[in-house]
Amino acid sequence: MKADIQVTLRWLVVLGCVFAPFLLVLAALIQIPGGLQAISRTDPVDWIWLMLLGAMMLGIYYFLAVYLEDEEVITAEFRQLDSDHDGFISRDDVKTWPALFRSFDRFDMDHDGRLSRVEFEAYEHATAHG
Repeated sequence: MKADIQVTLRWLVVLGCVFAPFLLVLAALIQIPGGLQAISRTDPVDWIWLMLLGAMMLGIYYFLAVYLEDEEVITAEFRQLDSDHDGFISRDDVKTWPALFRSFDRFDMDHDGRLSRVEFEAYEHATAHG
C-alpha cells in the first residue's frame, strides 16, 4: 500500500514538472497587460519552435521518469533479496525467484556464487528488455 502511494506521488510530481512551465507561461500572459494579444501576433514559425521545445521537454521528462522508476524498483528488489544485507545476493536468497534461480550462473559474472548489484542490474535489464 505504501509503495502504491509513493508511485502515485512520484507520477503526480512528474506531471507537475511537465505542466508547470506551461501553466507559468499562461499565468504570466494573463498577468501582463496585453500579453494574450501579443501572443496572437506571434509569427507561426516561432510557434513551431515552441512546440518542438515542448515536445523535447516532454520526452526528457518521460525518459527520466521511466529511468528513475526502473532504478528504484531494481534497488527495492535487490534489498528485498539481500537477506543478510551484505550487498550481495546468494543462491539461497533467490530460491523464491525461479527465473533468477535458473539463470543465476549466467549472471554471476565473476563466478563467486553471489550476485553483486551490477550483476543483478544486468539480470533485470536482460529480462525487462529481452
